[in-house]
Amino acid sequence: MRNSSLPPRDVEPALQTPRLVLRPMHEADIDATVSALGDFEVSRHLARVPHPYTEHDARVFLKIVERGRAEGAMVHFMIVPRTERTPIGAIGLHQDMQSRRAEVGYWIAREHWGRGYAREALAEVVRYAFFARASTSNIPTINILEAKALETNRASIRVLEACGFLDVGAVDCASLATGTTSPARQFELRAE
Repeated sequence: MRNSSLPPRDVEPALQTPRLVLRPMHEADIDATVSALGDFEVSRHLARVPHPYTEHDARVFLKIVERGRAEGAMVHFMIVPRTERTPIGAIGLHQDMQSRRAEVGYWIAREHWGRGYAREALAEVVRYAFFARASTSNIPTINILEAKALETNRASIRVLEACGFLDVGAVDCASLATGTTSPARQFELRAE
């Protein structure tokens, strides 16, 4: 039986920024997701994304998102410019339900790099994670957001730093797309 104090999985809020709508993923987003993550220049920077990325991978991920959303442990948004209908990226939180920590991850399709979309989406998700999410459900409040960025991914490091994340040290990060482990930086942002 579902906990009635958790928001229903199909009522996850849409967030808005001056240029973007961040909304839940739907089956209609699979083609755009496969197209963007099928680009090795995108997938090689991500830990949990295989290459090649297929429609099957996207459908499995959609089921993971729906299950995580229903449990309250995962929030995932497609990043859509207000002037378009097709998503250009995604951003999500995965909360350890036993702690007050959550990991944030994001990607932007290569043709939209360098326009500030990742920074704008991350800033809004940070606000949501620390302030709005806890007020709409009974899940534990998040006090620390964590993220990793490969040392070679200077753009993602700049996005994290611009949103107030602090570099807390070196880590190794495995990549499904490359089949390798690479040096990365661990970042944290604390609510207090």
